[in-house]
Amino acid sequence: MLRKILIAVILLSFMPVSIQATRWPRSFDSILYSPQKRCVIPVKMDIGMYVEILDIQDLSIKLKQVEFDTFEGCTEFGIKNNFDLEIGCKVKPTGIVPGEYSCWIDNPKVPLDLSENVTIRKVCVKAEKVKILYTAPGIDFHVADVTITIVPES
Repeated sequence: MLRKILIAVILLSFMPVSIQATRWPRSFDSILYSPQKRCVIPVKMDIGMYVEILDIQDLSIKLKQVEFDTFEGCTEFGIKNNFDLEIGCKVKPTGIVPGEYSCWIDNPKVPLDLSENVTIRKVCVKAEKVKILYTAPGIDFHVADVTITIVPES
């Protein structure tokens, strides 16, 4: 009888361990704690319109005389973009040399190019009815500023 009681006590002592062993958290499939997929978090990003005019610090336009009171000059620049755009320009004289200043872009429409190529465009300035007699002679006078404008093409 003592033997049966001892066996019963031993079995009863294992019972809480066996009950506890069956209550593993259901979030893990095995005892090895392998990674389990629980949630997916979306990652979002805002992608803006990108335009870069390359080597802008080196750009300048040198006007050369084409008639007595008319001067013209052009320069080329490279552009990278991630959308279709149209380039424009505005010229603002500094007032050192009076005249009528205008500017234009040779091919203002720039299509989207995803190949990392650089698109080359030319901007030109024309000064008409220039009053060069009112200015002292010199070299490399800063007579105007050209502003490049960019508009998304619709």
